[in-house]
Amino acid sequence: MKSKFAKFVDCTVGAGLIFLAAAAVMRYYTTADLAVFTAVSVTACAVLLLKIRNGKKQTAERLSHAAADMFFDFMFLGENAPVTCLYNGLKAKEPETARHGNGVYLNGVAAFCAFYPQPDMNAVARFAARAKRYGAHTVTVFSELPPKQTVPPLDGIRIKYVCGEDVYKLFGSLNCLPKKQFAKRKMSRKTAFGNAFGRDKIIKYAVLSVLMFGITLIGGMSIVTFVCAAVCAVFAAVSAVLALVKAVKNR
Repeated sequence: MKSKFAKFVDCTVGAGLIFLAAAAVMRYYTTADLAVFTAVSVTACAVLLLKIRNGKKQTAERLSHAAADMFFDFMFLGENAPVTCLYNGLKAKEPETARHGNGVYLNGVAAFCAFYPQPDMNAVARFAARAKRYGAHTVTVFSELPPKQTVPPLDGIRIKYVCGEDVYKLFGSLNCLPKKQFAKRKMSRKTAFGNAFGRDKIIKYAVLSVLMFGITLIGGMSIVTFVCAAVCAVFAAVSAVLALVKAVKNR
């Protein structure tokens, strides 16, 4: 995922491009003041729509990362830890929940966790045999990845799969997520500073500086946009110098 600073740079560059394009088009049909006002309105709408779209994307990314962290944490626990967590979560809400071996049973449904390794047809067949022994008519298999081959109903036992993020949602709703084994290391200030002035930022800062200067000329020499343009030019120069120094040191 991008840092907040990188997202800010990308957003400002995109907004500047939209503003200049809209202002240039409207300038042919109306006055400069009205063209600037129209360009600002168009840019604001575009940024709002992109913000909504990126918000949904970020939510999906956070969900995906949280699910991956859950499966990662289960790797350091016992083999039956997922079943134990699932049983405890269901038992707290549904007292009639039962557990037999590595399966959890409730209302004719048997649930099995097969996170590692990925369940194959033989494993699912064993799950179905155990479920039938205890009177279940449906087998739900929880796994990290979808199965390579789907198993048809076995001797009247339906087979269902719950994978990836859906497993995380269920465990989260039952409040039975595993305890964190390892915390992610936070990015240091030095690393964040280095990323802010990385080699890939040179062109972005330069483009942003040009856009700000263009907006300054169109808007009638605004001191705010002029200062922003000057700051972006300085950032581009600093990024170029740091990239050059790093290249020399690597040699």
